[in-house]
Amino acid sequence: MTLATRILLPRVCGRYYYMTKRAPAVIPCIVREARSMTTSVAGSGGGDKKTLLRIKLENSTCPSAGKPQQTPAGLLFHYDSIKPPSFDDDVVGENELDNLIPKDDDNLTELVTPPESNFFIPQVKLHDGDGMKRKRVLVLCTGGTLTMAPDPEKGGSLSPVQGALTEFMKKSMLELQNEKMPDVVVHEYTPLLDSSDMGPPDWSLLAKDIKANYLHFDGFVVLMGTDTMAYTATALSFMLENLGKPVIFTGSQIPLAEPHTDARQNLIMALIFAARDAPISEVTIFFHDKLIRGCRSTKVNTGELHAFDSPNLLPLATTGISIKENEHLILPPARGVLRVHTRMDTRLLTIRLVPGFDDKILRHLIRAGAESGSLRALVLQLYGTGNAPSVKEEFIECLKEAAELGILVVAATQCHVGSVAMGHYATGRALERAGVVSSNDMTLEATACKIAYLMGRGDLSRDEIANLMTVSMRGEVTHTDALPPPPFSSAYQRGRRKGKYFY
Repeated sequence: MTLATRILLPRVCGRYYYMTKRAPAVIPCIVREARSMTTSVAGSGGGDKKTLLRIKLENSTCPSAGKPQQTPAGLLFHYDSIKPPSFDDDVVGENELDNLIPKDDDNLTELVTPPESNFFIPQVKLHDGDGMKRKRVLVLCTGGTLTMAPDPEKGGSLSPVQGALTEFMKKSMLELQNEKMPDVVVHEYTPLLDSSDMGPPDWSLLAKDIKANYLHFDGFVVLMGTDTMAYTATALSFMLENLGKPVIFTGSQIPLAEPHTDARQNLIMALIFAARDAPISEVTIFFHDKLIRGCRSTKVNTGELHAFDSPNLLPLATTGISIKENEHLILPPARGVLRVHTRMDTRLLTIRLVPGFDDKILRHLIRAGAESGSLRALVLQLYGTGNAPSVKEEFIECLKEAAELGILVVAATQCHVGSVAMGHYATGRALERAGVVSSNDMTLEATACKIAYLMGRGDLSRDEIANLMTVSMRGEVTHTDALPPPPFSSAYQRGRRKGKYFY
């Protein structure tokens, strides 16, 4: 590579990113032409280098240039809707392009746009001449109560209806025709699933589909059942690193087909939050009237419309006559490109302690799991602030043995609100000396998903994972120094923590 080529590389990287957002169909053509021109420049002995380095996209001979491209969400654009841009004095570095071009497109799931649908992903302004541009939101529907209706063949029990959501949004939701609402593309997975049937493979599928469509939409809405929504939202919070766009989960307690339902409001507000001019670029859950952080959420009610809560963190936003945000709680913008982690190591076990439990059962589980390699982490839901019967020396020795066998033991609280403070009481200190790690004020969903994410990375040791459990990675935990002081604390302890906040 010549000196002139190296000097021009930074300019090309920026222009390449612009091309990715505006005209994804012509990128392969640019790559091939740039490589051929770079080769010709390196082999030439002189001449006008600006002329040699100039890329003329309009005269491209690439067979795929300008043709409709099929993506996981369907047809992105048509030939008549895009004008290929041109370059003046840019050269493309071969190594930079190799790093930027996605290499795993073949592994993406196939998403099909419903037939006779008017939805499309616009690549040009929708309102030519008036300076306006509507946002684009992709709705990924996995199933849940929102899509259900009584099934006569199953005795009138509720079951998902394929295609019902798309049909309803096209014909019955006139709100989508409002100019303040975004353009919406709906994809319903086949088959629709009950949320209790969803797990890490389905979480990975959602993360990959969001990544595949990341540059073509301004926000994403995921519709699913409420039973495991908190787990799914928490898992995607860790899977989507450096997320710069909103991913909002929602669902309903009453099916969309019913006359009285919470599905309509939840769906409309999720679309509004996904397309705001100043979006909250996190994985969140909108339900009833609150937008809460996904990795702080838990389901608290099965019979009321207020189904989700964020026990140890205020909602990021609440809705009423207007939208009120708690701006001091919103995470700062991402500082890097989106990275997707799809490996979740779920070799963990959660045990809720009850008075009088048998220590021998726990010892057998630990030894069998360590011997077979099927157990890497153990989450114990303890009493209060992380207390356990310290008089049961066999129990403490069992936990110490687990730590020596390389099993990560994490202490969580059984309380809905509050935090683990292992060093405050003598019983907690005994666990701390045995190698038990605190989860601070994380929910059980966040504790389990964070452990699975950290173990799934494959580049962290047990001690490194233990140190990261109390470190906020996606806003899932409060820093130890910012936790409320324990009971009977001194004025000095209360004063040094006053006014502190950590993301």
